[in-house]
Amino acid sequence: MISVVKTDLTRLINPFGLRQRDFYLIVNILFFFTGCDQDLKKTKAEDFKIEISGEAQGTTYSIAYYDLQERDLKPNVDEILDRIDQSVSTYRQGSVIDKWNHSQSGCMIDALFLELLLESWKVYSVTNGAFDPTVKPLVSYWGFGPEKFDSQLDKEDSEIFGLCSLVGLDTLKIIRGRDTIKINEIAKIDVERDSVYLYKPVAEMELDFNAIGQGWSVDKVAEYFRSLDVQVFFIEIGGEIVAGNAKPNGELWRFGIDKPESDLNKRQMQAIARLRSRAIATSGSYRKYYIKDGSKYSHTIDPQSGKPVNHGLLSATVFSSTATEADAMATAFMVIGKDSTLSFLSENNYLGNHVYLIYDSAGITKTFVSPQLRAIIEEQ
Repeated sequence: MISVVKTDLTRLINPFGLRQRDFYLIVNILFFFTGCDQDLKKTKAEDFKIEISGEAQGTTYSIAYYDLQERDLKPNVDEILDRIDQSVSTYRQGSVIDKWNHSQSGCMIDALFLELLLESWKVYSVTNGAFDPTVKPLVSYWGFGPEKFDSQLDKEDSEIFGLCSLVGLDTLKIIRGRDTIKINEIAKIDVERDSVYLYKPVAEMELDFNAIGQGWSVDKVAEYFRSLDVQVFFIEIGGEIVAGNAKPNGELWRFGIDKPESDLNKRQMQAIARLRSRAIATSGSYRKYYIKDGSKYSHTIDPQSGKPVNHGLLSATVFSSTATEADAMATAFMVIGKDSTLSFLSENNYLGNHVYLIYDSAGITKTFVSPQLRAIIEEQ
């Protein structure tokens, strides 16, 4: 579980188990007396900016942070992300989720898996199933999974109907000891401690957390940084982001939102967002798609129809308090489309989701910006 990972990593830099406040006091004193000569050469806050990068979850990550102690946190970040991969990455053979997907009726899952399942259930519930990580068999069927891309257009309705019977997060059950717990009661379980058996009713059911996992991983790394009292940071994994406090000079972190261009070589910015203490995630339909009868079908699959979505919403960027929620909600909004997204936001404003939408209207690209975001969005 991530708390165990965090504890182990903390021991690497705090072997005596001191209270965090006392530990940092001692470190700061040592830093002052042993680094005075070096500090005299560093007169700007930018001198304490550290940038690290790497690979995880089938994608890349990049992080910038300011730390007066000048700690290299890359080994710790890599360890956290590797532990997450071992649990919930479909890109890693032998991971917990890989074993579950290939099981007949389920298997034991660890605390990380259980926590991400809980987060998925929250979004599944509030979106009435528009976000559903059990959609994986349909994603693979349409040629958008880890398998080789298949643009075959002739799909049988009977096959699609059959695969739809494998979709439904609400059909899963949790077995803990002698108790069988329905998935809608998952909030009653101690996700930080429990290791449970996750039961699936049909052997062919599969889970894929790619539409929420990277955002959740970003939150986990941000949580670790804050535990070290590193508050000024910008963490990005696969395009999902959490920004911490503003830079020492007061400048906000900047993040570019792409124009909906299918050609990566023509990549341009549609807008620039200025961020502080906020998470952001984008989902789009403009890179993985195919055309049929003049209509564009994206890699986003509607869990209810079993087919690729076919509407004018090209990109949904969600701003939220957590990257977990932003990541999953961006996917859900790409499923339901622009009009339903705006209706959802007006009816569920307590969620705190604000959006930047790019959509096609009769061949013209238009945008929608939540009123709460207009002060931080610069359209190009």
